[in-house]
Amino acid sequence: MNRFVVYIIASIACLILLILGVMYGIWDSNQSKTGPVGDGNANPTIFQLIPSFTTFLLGIINLPMAIIRYKKNKESKSKEN
Repeated sequence: MNRFVVYIIASIACLILLILGVMYGIWDSNQSKTGPVGDGNANPTIFQLIPSFTTFLLGIINLPMAIIRYKKNKESKSKEN
């Protein structure tokens, strides 16, 4: 596995990470909380969502670039042979 495949896998992982994070956040905010923790529905704030959306944007930006670089690398190897 070369570095271009790692770039593609990392980009896809960034995209999936946001989806899983949002699903977990929604699930956790809907769980009933009693006692000193509180009993309200606490939605995440914008400051809590910034890292998730930044990771998602990095994945969206990096995925096409990684695919293009992988194709160029594959073409250059086929021309050498």
